Amino acid sequence: MKIIFLNAWRAELEDKIRAYLSSEVLSTDVFCLQEVDGGMRDVAEDILSEFNISSAEKDIVQNDRLAVSNFFKKEIDLQRSDLIIEGREELGLGLFSQIKIGNELINLGNIHGLPRPGPKLDTAERIEQSEQIIGFFETLGGRKIIGGDFNLLPDQKSITMFEDNGYIDLIKKYKVETTRNKHAWEKYPETVLYHSDYLFVSPDVKVKSFEAPDIEVSDHLPLVLEIED
Repeated sequence: MKIIFLNAWRAELEDKIRAYLSSEVLSTDVFCLQEVDGGMRDVAEDILSEFNISSAEKDIVQNDRLAVSNFFKKEIDLQRSDLIIEGREELGLGLFSQIKIGNELINLGNIHGLPRPGPKLDTAERIEQSEQIIGFFETLGGRKIIGGDFNLLPDQKSITMFEDNGYIDLIKKYKVETTRNKHAWEKYPETVLYHSDYLFVSPDVKVKSFEAPDIEVSDHLPLVLEIED
């Protein structure tokens, strides 16, 4: 099974993201996308029209709006979808989807964490955000895959607490040097940050491959995961 997590940047690079998704649509089973608003709605409806979709949106502090969507090949058995981080506008957005492959359950979390404050450091809200995500998944049986744009640096408690709770941090394990690119660095030259996106898996997820290919389809890089069914 192949899963791609990507902050789509509202299709700011529309031609490039169209080309990328078109090249991946046949080989990918699940797309977990963030910033699926603005022009990205039309792109997704066009290229991923043969996929089943689960979506969520949320207004948060400072007039930000978060929008995430999970897209599944139609032959995939989607058991349920729920919001992970509900209600409070001072927390980010998470979309949970549970799928069944054979007799096994796979639990997916598509996360868009609080974008502000911009330095991507711990705050009480970001720590609570991670606590809510981890607490939600503790109640579930089956394999667990949690990824997306957390808007956090790697050494922050909001990130390391996933490892502390038994998850494998694939960004750390595979020594991914950056999940951003020049579009982010040129926009914020005073704070050049290299990490924002993460992928955590429970130990029972058998990873065949993982990478963050250096391609310009957004101001984030895709996180491409292949696992054994």
